[in-house]
Amino acid sequence: MLELVPMVEADFRCYMKTAVDDYAQAHIRAGDCDPAEAHKLAQADYDQLLPDGLASAGQHLFSLRIAGTDESVGMVWFAIRERNARKTAFIYDIQIVAAQRGRGHGAEALLRTEELAASMGAWRIGLNVMGWNHVARRLYEKAGFTITGMGMVKALT
Repeated sequence: MLELVPMVEADFRCYMKTAVDDYAQAHIRAGDCDPAEAHKLAQADYDQLLPDGLASAGQHLFSLRIAGTDESVGMVWFAIRERNARKTAFIYDIQIVAAQRGRGHGAEALLRTEELAASMGAWRIGLNVMGWNHVARRLYEKAGFTITGMGMVKALT
């Protein structure tokens, strides 16, 4: 069983070592930004969402640990948003350590995140996934997520 443990500063620094670059690379792979601008755009998103690091208002970052141990199998970052007097949760990032993938940790991490978001008053939870990330898309669909919109592009040159 997994536990969501509030992320500590050391884990946050470790996450941030690769987070911006990973995000930039995901957008380059999706073809939705100029590769020369990808890192700058990714950094701007992180600066906007996490201006105060772990202390950023409305942002919730957790390490995923196997219950009763200090073994980390990944992380999850979500926010609670309020619109029209209703709270929703939005997952910005969820990662499972490569060596731990395929063991059900992703599905359980989603379930634990849903439970926590509901306990914080959220009535629904959302996320974005890159179209090329078929493994993540299957995981989210199995967990009950549905497509609410779909952006499409076609390269002309």
